[in-house]
Amino acid sequence: MQEEMTPVHNYVYSSEMVAFVKAANHCCTFLEELNGTEGRAFITEAVRQLSAVYHSFLFTGESEPVLDSQVEATVTEQDWSALFQKISMILGPYNDTLRMADEGEFDRSELVKHTISEDLADLYQDLRDFTSVYSLGMEDLMNDAAWELKVRFAEQWGAKLLRALNALHVLYVKGVDPTEEA
Repeated sequence: MQEEMTPVHNYVYSSEMVAFVKAANHCCTFLEELNGTEGRAFITEAVRQLSAVYHSFLFTGESEPVLDSQVEATVTEQDWSALFQKISMILGPYNDTLRMADEGEFDRSELVKHTISEDLADLYQDLRDFTSVYSLGMEDLMNDAAWELKVRFAEQWGAKLLRALNALHVLYVKGVDPTEEA
């Protein structure tokens, strides 16, 4: 029985996966501890955190699910909403961005108003759900959580991370400080 577990064990405890879990956990902790964080400091640290998550994720390798059930979510709607509101308050008028409409959206315009806070709250939800399951130390669950995260990366959170990172990059390069009056 132990030999059957070896590929899963090797995957979930690989140095690449451990590095990603650390980056994801640091990013989540940063987002959870925003109380008192000022605008420019938030922008700078968010750029660092998002870059680290994306970079480390690219090295995590591939897996296949081993269980029949989906991994349960741990982030509640209230958690998501509270984070969304905190980020909205920190960024103020700089929270709003424009993006191209996605293929599946029913919108006749080419540009859609969007918010950085929505992308970051969605990203947080996927990363915290993953790290919560990973912290349980049950290798099959850890493997399946990683597999689900890979699927969700391709479907949505990878693009959301890059969209938020791009918007924050623009604010960073321009030297924007949302706490200063325009």
